[in-house]
Amino acid sequence: MNTAILKASIKKELWEFNGMLKWVPISLAGVFIFIPLLSMILNGIDMQAVFEGLKHAAQIEKNDHLSEMFFVGAIALFSPFIAIGFIVQVYYFVTCLFDERRDQSVMFWRSLPVSDEMTIASKLLTGAVVIPVIFFAAATFLMVLMLVLAIVACLILSVGFDISLWGTLASANILSGVGYIWLTLLPMAIWLLPLYSWLMLTSIYANKAPFLWAVLPIVALLVIETIVVHYLNISQPFFGHFLMDYFSLTPDNLAGMAGEQEKSRSVALELLIAQIDYRTVLVSAGLLFTTYWFRVNKQES
Repeated sequence: MNTAILKASIKKELWEFNGMLKWVPISLAGVFIFIPLLSMILNGIDMQAVFEGLKHAAQIEKNDHLSEMFFVGAIALFSPFIAIGFIVQVYYFVTCLFDERRDQSVMFWRSLPVSDEMTIASKLLTGAVVIPVIFFAAATFLMVLMLVLAIVACLILSVGFDISLWGTLASANILSGVGYIWLTLLPMAIWLLPLYSWLMLTSIYANKAPFLWAVLPIVALLVIETIVVHYLNISQPFFGHFLMDYFSLTPDNLAGMAGEQEKSRSVALELLIAQIDYRTVLVSAGLLFTTYWFRVNKQES
């Protein structure tokens, strides 16, 4: 695979969706900055309560739970970015192949020395990896901004008020916590690969309303299967059980892991990795091959 062509293809995808991929994470980060500032302006700050809290924090700087408390806070900060980023991913996959057929730009792009395999690969990598990286980076920027403010606050408190919070800041293990969150990015992309592949297939196949093509066949299949299971007295629906089992993130062999403090940071990562199995490979390969086949053989009017 020509990496130069792949990079150029990904840049082309980012250029086409530049507005959404730039302003959505910026706006979300702005909300997280603006709302606390607005709250402080409207409600004021009880400085006495703040100093009492800081003195208390300085006294418990060796508490083993500080690291876990920070990690929970980091997850709370990253979660909205991951959720909004997932919505953007779904929109991207549903439209990435549909829009270029609708406006006939596919004829121009196919005239360039870029193979259909490269086009499919670049769109898949952009949606599955690059878009989450953008939203993870926005959340990390906020985390770095908060860390810089915390360092400045620690410096002012230690020099001007004789309150040392350096030990508390060091006990938070900030880099470790953010690093564990970033490590979930690639396993999450692989785990959701069947979903992304299905959305790409509906994007290349649908002549109108690709989102409905992505949703309605699944809903119809679940309804039909439920009716068949009910009237034939089958023990459980295969397709519905397959979807619930794959997307549940609750494998039995990891059910008790969340309660173990030493593994609490890695539990999400291990849950994601445990969900990746032969189903991921088979379903994704089949859907991506079908997408490629339609890309090659579907006639554009």
